[in-house]
Amino acid sequence: MKKIIFSALVLATFLFACKKDDNPNIKTVQLNQPFTLVVNQTAVLAADGWGITLLEITEDSRCPTNVQCFWAGRVVAEFRVQKDGEELIKTLTDNPTSDLSLSSEFFALGHLVKLVEVAPYPDGGPIAQEDYVVKIEIE
Repeated sequence: MKKIIFSALVLATFLFACKKDDNPNIKTVQLNQPFTLVVNQTAVLAADGWGITLLEITEDSRCPTNVQCFWAGRVVAEFRVQKDGEELIKTLTDNPTSDLSLSSEFFALGHLVKLVEVAPYPDGGPIAQEDYVVKIEIE
C-alpha cells in the first residue's frame, strides 16, 4: 500500500511540475519593443497588465506583388484593448491617407499603439485570417 501511495505522490508531483501554465494565445511583452500577434492572440504588458488582442483583419486591399495597381490599397486590423475591466475596440491601418478616419496608431487606456507591419503581403490569392501576422509596438 505504501508503494502505491508513494507512486501516486511521485506521479502527481511529476505531473504538477510538468504542467504548462503558458497559454500560447497570451504573451507577455515590453514597452517600446515591437512584437507580433496572430488573430485571437493577446499581448499583455508586463509593467501594468494592459492587454491588446488582434481580433481580425477586416480589410486587405493591398496591391498584390507583381501586379500594376493605380492605388496601393490598405490593410485594416481590429483590436480589443483591455485594462482593469475597461475594454475598447480600435482599428489600425497601414495606409491612413486613404481614409482620414483610420490611422496607423491609436492611444488607448494610457498607451500609444503603432502598426509596424502586416504579413503576409498579398500575392493574388486569398489570405486566411489565421495566416495573418501583425507587428505592433506599444509606447
